Amino acid sequence: MPAKVGRSWFFLPVAALLAAAPLAAEPMLRYTVRPNDTLSALARDFLVGGDYREVQRLNKVADPYRMPIGSILLIPDRLLRTEPVVGKVVSFRGSATIDGRQAALGGEVRQGMRVETGANASIAIAMPDGSTIALPSQSRILVDRLRRILLTDGLDRNFRLETGRSRSSVIPMKDPASNFRVTTPLSVAAVRGTEFRVAVDESGERALTEVVAGTVGVAAGPDPAEVAVPRGYGAISTPAGTEPPVALLPPPKLLQLEKTETGVSIVAERIEGAKAYRVELATDVAFLNIIEEAQSDEPSISLALPQGATFFVRLTAIATSGLEGLPGIYAPGVRRSAPPPAPASGPSADAGAAEPLPFQLWAEPRPLPIRLTGHGLVQPRAIAAHTSLR
Repeated sequence: MPAKVGRSWFFLPVAALLAAAPLAAEPMLRYTVRPNDTLSALARDFLVGGDYREVQRLNKVADPYRMPIGSILLIPDRLLRTEPVVGKVVSFRGSATIDGRQAALGGEVRQGMRVETGANASIAIAMPDGSTIALPSQSRILVDRLRRILLTDGLDRNFRLETGRSRSSVIPMKDPASNFRVTTPLSVAAVRGTEFRVAVDESGERALTEVVAGTVGVAAGPDPAEVAVPRGYGAISTPAGTEPPVALLPPPKLLQLEKTETGVSIVAERIEGAKAYRVELATDVAFLNIIEEAQSDEPSISLALPQGATFFVRLTAIATSGLEGLPGIYAPGVRRSAPPPAPASGPSADAGAAEPLPFQLWAEPRPLPIRLTGHGLVQPRAIAAHTSLR
């Protein structure tokens, strides 16, 4: 088999795929011809069936044994030899199913499977490279592609969000053959390493992309132009295309966190331009293992939790447009300085500092100390019952 080192394979950008009529009907790979390459050898080693004639016709190659070095071959994706990649369930709660069967920790997720969550449920799936995709309540994805391209070991991952919301944390990809996409009936969000959310609203007429870290390319509608959505911005896609990105609402400050008889009471800062607020509790700072979530029109909400529960708090404000803002993530104690920028794999503690600890619910109602971790700046704060942070 020819050596894989130095070969230049990569997926066409979303915009190029949409614009390359009449080839836009199916995904293509671009291959840059290297010295000593022949079309017949490439087909023998890396194409299904080893037949080069379709690629020859598509690219108008006169001699399959001689090709100009540096020329570009377009190769239909369906002709590439691949091997399956297996995702693993790293957390779930409630009614989270894979192909209709209840999820289990460590359960395998493969190409072609459908993952779905019911009311008050969630699931998180990890890829072999450490990237994750998580679904909150009442969401569904089809694992459209989850495979490895044999030529370069590039990962080809495409998740089709059919309803609800998703949150992806993607490890930066150095191999140009690798990709990570979340598609909806209205849009394609393509990344090479970032943290972002994709949602389909209840009407089914709008897809929302919100970028927490990195940059996401979004394409939708009849216009093939790909819109770059940077960190801290969101974009709305409709059948007419993708609207210009707008700044996301800032993370709400946590003003009060108090133990109640049934769980915990949370009061957040009111954000101008917000129509609703989302509160999530998780046992880990990356928020893969969510234990409770709720949405409210007001920045205050009570959640039921068992005694002894430990958790982090994540707050977001939802704009009137429906775009969800940047997250504020809280843990006990005070920080000495602001955290560094969060990596694509998720929030982390300060370099050299101890990992933040989750909140602990005691048997008796009492106020809990808090701090902000992960995204955003942090200032030393203290909290007392029924008072604002000071």
